[in-house]
This record gives sequence, structure tokens and C-alpha cells, in this order.
Amino acid sequence: MAETGTVLISGASSGIGLATASLLLTQGYRVIGLSRRGRVEQLEHENFTALALDLDDLVQLETELKKLLETREIDAFVHAAGQGHFGSVEQFSIAQMESALRINLTSAMVICRGLLPRLRRRRQGRLIFIGSESALVPGRKGALYCASKFGLRGFCLSLREDCASDGIQVSLINPGMVRSPFFDGQPFAPGAQPENAIAVTDVAQLVWQIMQSSPEIVIDEINLSPRVKSIDFGNRT
Repeated sequence: MAETGTVLISGASSGIGLATASLLLTQGYRVIGLSRRGRVEQLEHENFTALALDLDDLVQLETELKKLLETREIDAFVHAAGQGHFGSVEQFSIAQMESALRINLTSAMVICRGLLPRLRRRRQGRLIFIGSESALVPGRKGALYCASKFGLRGFCLSLREDCASDGIQVSLINPGMVRSPFFDGQPFAPGAQPENAIAVTDVAQLVWQIMQSSPEIVIDEINLSPRVKSIDFGNRT
């Protein structure tokens, strides 16, 4: 892929997705941002296109992606969308379980299914997935979230093998606790000190570095942790 191009980013309205979109725009990339919100005030830029989509609706996602690909060439995809559900598995309804898997995992698979034939024909492209340390180490009350992230990791690692001979680079970033809106409404959060959480800009920088890496190599998987792990279980709303 060229030094810059068009990047499709899911979850572009907040957190890691927003930080990644902002950074890539400053580096000369054209960015298409998928989110429920669509338009994002922080991303008012001539090279940014907002696409309002609910990743929980896979039929709409497939339909809108087909329309998009009729008019735009996508050089890279960054899957930064994610939703956290924590608690004992019996607390969740079947609908909640299905929704978590659609947003964290299946939506990425649907987008890749649409993109891959075009990337294979061009024999170039980058697919970058924001995973989680929960895909490496299971945690209490995290069965649903861990299942979705373990699944995403397995999908990504297998996809890397499938795509290597077609010139497509597949990378996975597994951050630990990131200071972002992800924890809004959760019963826990990273500790208050800067070293207790990863900044969204740190993850965005890694995405950009992967985008700039040689087309002859693949940065397979990066595990990223706060320097000092600390979790706040205080009263939160």
C-alpha cells in the first residue's frame, strides 16, 4: 500500500477509534469512520467521511458496506469498535450475548468478507484489529467479553495465515486497560494515576506505526500493558 490511502475505521466516534482516526488524518490519510453516531465534531476534516451504522445490525452493515465499496477503494481496515459486558454469564439474556458477539466479533468478520476480494485482487492491504488482554488472560466476571475477544484473536491469527500470500498484512493489538469511555457505567476502571492505564493516543500511535511498516513484513501481534496495573472498584455509576 502507498504511504497514505483510505482507511475504514469502526468505532470511530470515541476512544481508540477516535484517536486513531484523528492521528491518521493528520498524517494525510483519508478516513471513513463507522459509528452509531455518524458525524463526530472532533473529526471535522475534508478527508473524513462519517458513516452512521449500528454494528449490531449485520444486515444493514453488509448492505451499506456494499454501497460504500461501489464508490470507494479501501486500503486498510481498523476494527476499533467494542463493547464491554461484565458479570456472571447467567445474568445475560440470549439477546445480550448475541449483541456482544456481533459488535465485538461478527461485525469485523462481515466487513472483512466484503473487503477481502478487492484487497486480494490488488494484492495489497492492511487489516488491523484492536483486541484485548482479555483475549490472552481470562478474568472473573468476564466470560462474555473474553469469549468475544478470544474469538476475535482466533479470527485474526487465522486470517493472517490465509492472507499472507495475497499481499495482505493482518495485525492484532491487545491493549490492557485503556483510559477511555469504554469504562463509563462499568463497576470498575483503571487506577487514577497515568501509569495505571494506556492512553488512547498510545494505541493510535501503534496503529500508525503498523500502517507505515514495510509491505514485506507483518507485525503479527502486539501486547500492550500499563506500566503499573491498578484497578479501581470504587462506587461507580
